[in-house]
Amino acid sequence: MLLQIENVLSHIECEAVCAAVENPALWRDGRKTAKGEAKSVKNNVQADTSTPAVKGATSKITDALSAHAVFQAAAQPAEIIRPTINKYSAGMHYGDHVDAAYINGRRTDLSFTLFLSDPECYQGGELVIDNAGQEDRIKGAAGSLVLYPSTAVHRVEETVSGERICCIGWVKSKIRSLENRTLLLELETALADLRQTGTPLPIYNRLLNIRNNLLRAFGD
Repeated sequence: MLLQIENVLSHIECEAVCAAVENPALWRDGRKTAKGEAKSVKNNVQADTSTPAVKGATSKITDALSAHAVFQAAAQPAEIIRPTINKYSAGMHYGDHVDAAYINGRRTDLSFTLFLSDPECYQGGELVIDNAGQEDRIKGAAGSLVLYPSTAVHRVEETVSGERICCIGWVKSKIRSLENRTLLLELETALADLRQTGTPLPIYNRLLNIRNNLLRAFGD
């Protein structure tokens, strides 16, 4: 399941995050966090997560993800793992790769990219994801997020001009199975629609109980 989610951050919040990491001294060679073959195809820079400015920026992003109903319903996160702000200037790219199965000792079920730069600010830099044998090319609006399985082969095309700034990260989900997560997202979406239409509370509660029982049954 590949899901694009709009308005995870507002435009003003994106600008604030970018301003927090604008100091050139905060950036490090992205290859230092790559493993195996990924080192040979990775060419970007990443904001140093040990610095207070970057910690503050990624904390705001984590808080926004924790409060976003669609992200929570789709990912069912047990943990959000190592959110990292990266930057692709002209000539930078990240070739085809697959994310590590474990990061910081936690299983990666889902990967995400949260776009922080306006797409008009850079040329190139599309995120390309292999989705069941077809390629999805994504260049999201600032504040939007794409969520996809960590098993997917993906790449970032070369940035031709400007600067592409994003926050990437991973999710260990409470629901290990992709099929079960997809089913629960459909049910959660239906429940939200029922709330809007004023469904009688006894009927709504019966479906809510089914959702809760499925969470117990599917839970990792």
